[in-house]
Amino acid sequence: MRDDTLGLFDLPGSGQAHGRFESARLTQARVRHGMSKTELASAVGVSAAAIGQYEAGVNSPRADVLDRLAKALGVKPGFFSVGRPLARIDTVHAHFRSLRSARVSDRQKALATATLLWELTFALERHVRLPHADLPTVPEGSSPSEAAALLRTHWGLPPGPVKHLVATAESHGIVVAVRPREEIDAVDAFCTVIVDRPIVVTTPRRSENVFRHRFSIAHEIGHLLLHADSGEHGVAVEREADEFAAAFLTPAASMDAALPQRLDLAALDRLGRTWGVSPSSLVRRMVERGRTTESSARRAYQRLAGVYDPAADPTSAYPGEVPTLLKKAAELAAEHGAGTSILADSLKITPHQVRDLLGEVDQRPVLRLVGGG
Repeated sequence: MRDDTLGLFDLPGSGQAHGRFESARLTQARVRHGMSKTELASAVGVSAAAIGQYEAGVNSPRADVLDRLAKALGVKPGFFSVGRPLARIDTVHAHFRSLRSARVSDRQKALATATLLWELTFALERHVRLPHADLPTVPEGSSPSEAAALLRTHWGLPPGPVKHLVATAESHGIVVAVRPREEIDAVDAFCTVIVDRPIVVTTPRRSENVFRHRFSIAHEIGHLLLHADSGEHGVAVEREADEFAAAFLTPAASMDAALPQRLDLAALDRLGRTWGVSPSSLVRRMVERGRTTESSARRAYQRLAGVYDPAADPTSAYPGEVPTLLKKAAELAAEHGAGTSILADSLKITPHQVRDLLGEVDQRPVLRLVGGG
């Protein structure tokens, strides 16, 4: 992605906190922190019923309770005040690539993270012009492969491999973030649209291998195009997103010219490195294009499982697949006086949390007191 996709501009303020309590903020912070109402109540010294009343907007916490809530949830007391942009997690819909162990609470926690990412994006846009969301409208009834071809044309991608997929997506206004495994451990990846801003979030489980990472990002883009306005979930919807990803990364016409005439895993490995996809996905492509049978493909998968090292191609070795949009925007904002502390004050969280949302690793030393002799 070129740096000139970012530009400075001024955006009127969205209003300051007025001191009134915003109940949805408490839900957002609690869910993102992974705490139940009972656990938060115990940490704060009130009843679980009181927490429920705060979140329902029935009652507002006293000032001293508000301070304890902020401390327990790692935010500033002003975080709970009205007057700032807010995407309520109960109004945000997403498509998840989840592990079978994913619970409703896991998905809610992931959505709480997405809403805070959107707020950071909004805060940055007070100082920096981000690329506008640039996704085409897919005609109703389009197949996944037709949607993939439409997006390639809309983004002006040349025939051949999609190089630097994440950077390309970011240059077209899609916010991409990799969140730590411990934060949303049971969710592989997901996407959502909040106030016209598409957001794709993935985890190290997907991003540790660049080929899996690229396919996962393309899968989520498929959801954004095919299912953004749909509340449908399930195997059929996931299959369509997979079909989109395969068609987008490895178009059928190109594969017909590039795939070997018979299963040759060494040839598929070389081809995969050129196209940025795994040998397994190319075996599947060979089945789809009539180059091999399902039984031969199963034997190939077994052989690949024994010899293929999924950690051999870490995403960090492919700079175009590491998200940088928000980090570059923050650097540009800082150059013009809106550094991390300004963003933190705007969001009512700590500078450390802002750096974490930006994907920055805090490498500053941790200082501890040394006890006397």
